[in-house]
Amino acid sequence: MKALGTVLDHHRGVAAYYCLRWWPASLVFALLALAMPAIAGEGGRDTLRMGGDASYPPYQFIDQSGRADGFDVALARAVAGDIGLQPRFELGQWDTALERLSRGELDIVPMFWSAERERRFLFTQPILIRHHALFGRRGQAKLESLDALAKLPGVRVAVQRAGLAAEAMHALAGHGIALLELDTESGALVAVARGEADYALAPTGIGYYAIHQHDLDDVIALSPPLLERKYVFAVQRGRSDLVARIDSSLERLRASGVQNDLYVEWIGNLDPRRPRPWLLYAAGLAALLLLGPAGYAWRRQSRAGSIAAVNDANDPALMADLRDAIEAGRLGFMLQPQIDLRSGRWRGAELLVRWNHPQRGPIEPDAFVPMAEQAHVAAAMNLHLLRCGLAQRRHWPPSEPPLHLSVNVSANDLADVRLVDAIIDAAGQDGAALMLEITETDVMREPELVAAALPRLRAHDIRISVDDFGAGHSSLLNLRRLAPDELKIDRSFVATLLTSHSDQAIVTATIGLAHELGATVAAEGIEDEATQRWLADAGCDAGQGFGIARPMTADEFVALLRSTPA
Repeated sequence: MKALGTVLDHHRGVAAYYCLRWWPASLVFALLALAMPAIAGEGGRDTLRMGGDASYPPYQFIDQSGRADGFDVALARAVAGDIGLQPRFELGQWDTALERLSRGELDIVPMFWSAERERRFLFTQPILIRHHALFGRRGQAKLESLDALAKLPGVRVAVQRAGLAAEAMHALAGHGIALLELDTESGALVAVARGEADYALAPTGIGYYAIHQHDLDDVIALSPPLLERKYVFAVQRGRSDLVARIDSSLERLRASGVQNDLYVEWIGNLDPRRPRPWLLYAAGLAALLLLGPAGYAWRRQSRAGSIAAVNDANDPALMADLRDAIEAGRLGFMLQPQIDLRSGRWRGAELLVRWNHPQRGPIEPDAFVPMAEQAHVAAAMNLHLLRCGLAQRRHWPPSEPPLHLSVNVSANDLADVRLVDAIIDAAGQDGAALMLEITETDVMREPELVAAALPRLRAHDIRISVDDFGAGHSSLLNLRRLAPDELKIDRSFVATLLTSHSDQAIVTATIGLAHELGATVAAEGIEDEATQRWLADAGCDAGQGFGIARPMTADEFVALLRSTPA
């Protein structure tokens, strides 16, 4: 067999040489990817063997037909196809999978990073950033940290055996905590529902999935996100070559949007047995949905010259200055007026952050906002600006309907219960005057927590707008989850609207979709009257851009309102 393998390798190499010499590379790689599994056979060196937990939905599980399925399985299958390997899935007991990986009987196992596990395995770059939470029954006291468990006499905590939650709870040993170790994380939540445990420590995604699947209506999350960890593919020590190949593949799958699509399909859909969302999409929206992150990135690059933004993301001194400016409240803002395209009356304004550095002068938001996100201070920055904007709004002349102030927040920020509380507190009795523009700069890491925040915000009349719709990570799944009051069409579609038939089709479809969902539509980046008329004729409700009014100071906006009453 070894000699036969050598001969096959030789002929495969010769074939590849001549194919690459005369055929398009993409066709060659596709043919080789199809041929390699047949040549190697199952279990050979051209097979990628993934192990894991047979009961860990929606990440990895065995479905009713006995097949491996879930987000991890789908991603591993995509990785295997990308690097020319045949995927093979061997799911079973979690602790058994770890032992098999150590012995080299498996190639990869998806898991949380931890220092203890890093001593046993090699890790790829992160697939996701995930959190745990303490789940309990309604009416129980909320807990802000794991350490708070040590203050509860005789508390019982259920966890999955050999999981990250078990590791974290073992670190609290000796504090009077009774640990109930079970085979599955969903079983830990069931134990809480049955009264066999007081709390369950489990990943938030798994917890919400178990609540949905097992109808655990009395079980809820009683803590903020805990144990933030990287979720990775673990590889046996000594296989650094495989880590490098998988890392390269993950980068390609992210750039192409494949990984994002898999996340939206599996993590955003609590019931994987439902029909896949894209089978239900209207044909008229196909072009819009195909413009995912990769397509949008290309559009942004094509007009990168229009914004002079310095690349200081790795400048530690500037990062420190930004932190200081946020903490001291030294960031400023401008207001971008928004008009009703039918009546011509002012509808409100969007708040735009500004930073005038004491030494470097004005710095473009495209330069420092990503820095704030990288330093995890964007939420604090947006909250400060929201408070400043609402204070200024009290000086606006009265109007009917009331003028609104739009403030940008990240979708992931709304997973923070304390931030949502602060937004509600800042809005006070003026909730109807506030529109939160949710920017989907990243895949929603905790969509269930974001969804839980929305009814609380709406109970105070605070409205939701999806900013840059059609770009970033916008999807129909997120529309269903967010149920926005407004969709804002990204300026990249508006800029070439008069000359691009495809952009006209996308904008028309978006307007129709929004109105069917009961939402209004606003267009960004309107530069001329002709574009404004086209949008009004197409049914677009509102617009903003230099062709309507440039960003201005708070005092200038008040003067504008007084000179042209809304």
